[in-house]
Amino acid sequence: MNTKSKFFSLKEEWKKAKGAEREAVEQKMDAFFASLSDAEKEEVQTAVSDDFTSMHSEIAEISEILDVREKLAPVLPIISISYISKNFFGKSTSWFYQRLNGNIVHGKQAKFTNDEIKKLDFALHDISRKIGSVAIHA
Repeated sequence: MNTKSKFFSLKEEWKKAKGAEREAVEQKMDAFFASLSDAEKEEVQTAVSDDFTSMHSEIAEISEILDVREKLAPVLPIISISYISKNFFGKSTSWFYQRLNGNIVHGKQAKFTNDEIKKLDFALHDISRKIGSVAIHA
């Protein structure tokens, strides 16, 4: 096992450990770090930096998904997602909800693309105009 793999293996072990078990893993990590050459320490630092970059990207993606969800929350009980999915996207309701909820589809987190966000914005405005144009007088 190379240095990078060993580090991430210990990291996962530490995340799963509790109490005294975690202390034992921390000792293993201390011994691991003490045994590294300068080149190996640099390899681990690069791996950690790459890991942080990846985490920040994932957080940004999750934040985008939550932003769309939060903005739609007040109107979701009122509007027909089936109508929007079918008439504006040509897709199923489950397709829409997969993106809205950030579900994992084919091994990747589903989310709306920028073009789909624009189309959704258009759909909401279109529905708003249609509702606003209806007047029933007695």
